[in-house]
Amino acid sequence: MATSSRSRSLVRWLSIRAALWAALLGLTLGTVASWQYWRVSLRAVDVRLGDEARSLATQVTVGEDTLNIDVPDEVVRILEADEGYYGVFDTEGRLLDGMAPAGPASGARLPLTRVRQGHREVLVDGPRGASVVVGRPLAPLYGDVRRLAASLLVASLVVAVFALPMAVWLRQQLARSIGQIDHTARLLAPGQPARIDAGSVDTEFVGVATALNEAFDRLGRALARERQLTSDASHELRTPVTTLVAETQWALGRSRTPDEYRRSLEVCARQARRMKDLAESLLTLARLESGTLAPTCEPVELRDLADETVAELLPLAAERGITVQVDGTAALQGDPVQLRTLVSNLLSNAVRYNWPHGQVHVRLSQAPDKVGMEVANTGSGIDPAETMRVFDRFWRADTARAARDGGAGLGLAISRAIVDAHGGTITCRSVLNEGTTFSVELPTTSRTRSAGL
Repeated sequence: MATSSRSRSLVRWLSIRAALWAALLGLTLGTVASWQYWRVSLRAVDVRLGDEARSLATQVTVGEDTLNIDVPDEVVRILEADEGYYGVFDTEGRLLDGMAPAGPASGARLPLTRVRQGHREVLVDGPRGASVVVGRPLAPLYGDVRRLAASLLVASLVVAVFALPMAVWLRQQLARSIGQIDHTARLLAPGQPARIDAGSVDTEFVGVATALNEAFDRLGRALARERQLTSDASHELRTPVTTLVAETQWALGRSRTPDEYRRSLEVCARQARRMKDLAESLLTLARLESGTLAPTCEPVELRDLADETVAELLPLAAERGITVQVDGTAALQGDPVQLRTLVSNLLSNAVRYNWPHGQVHVRLSQAPDKVGMEVANTGSGIDPAETMRVFDRFWRADTARAARDGGAGLGLAISRAIVDAHGGTITCRSVLNEGTTFSVELPTTSRTRSAGL
């Protein structure tokens, strides 16, 4: 229930935030619009005052020793109707005509604009150093800006209110998608193919649903491999454990001769080694497939590994009259220990599963970006329909012969894991009663990858 509660809290928070963002956006736009309206209107007032001031300046004429001021009555009426004023000042700042409260400050450069006692004023030069001042109140402009701001504020609140139903709807859609994903995840269990229906979630969640489905698939494959490994390991351990129990019971059943005890202990030792080899092989395979046994990157000569492996297998090959031939050379960057295991597994299988007096041929090849290795024998071969299974754990083409020759059926599975870890490929071709060929291709430079899930 914790997950569901957190999902509901998330969508509620998103709904509230959407409404708040809508209100904030409206307020921001309203503030910008009001400020722009104020600037434009104030500029228009300045232009009008400037025109009126320059027009009044032309009404001031120069006498012999005096300034004659003739302001039209119409201009006076207009200014008084708007609660404005004008004033004509001499060079010493004395008011000669009009009602302006003050002239320009001493040393002020005209024309100029200023705000004085709630009025916007424009000052211009007149004849003989006189100056003309025209002013209008800013109260009407302030009132217009306040009304505009109030209207925009109301509009923002209305938008926020209308955004709430949309936010609620989005919340429901989000909750539905999250709920469907949550429900499917809760149904997921080993062996149950529960998956998220990408068509039932919103477009924004299709990628999430697809990624989760892929993760579920990988998890299912990993669980299947784990179950198969447990089953196969139990099956493989049953025979040596049964043999150990039977031998110890036989030896302890009554007194035996020293030779009989020795023979019984040799049987127990063989079965113990078999279980030890099986455990080590399973551990190696598990570490390779999980990526915890990442290969190192060192220069490796495959021809040297092949020659050393042939020398180790020479007694077994000579016992069966089998000849082993190695041709070509190949060098790459890789893990020498893992690659030695790969070569040893393929060559030992080629020798063990061969006809008496048969042949094993190893061919190495070098290309600029990859190396190749083929290991072919002249054995009984494998049914071509079964060649894809040769890399499965514990799979054997001939169970009776495999039991006689030893081995747990993990060598080729380990070989494939090593090739995969090095970023290469391995394939098998076989013809019944003619022989089997394993082909390996590996990059010359390190290009490792992890098996993961």
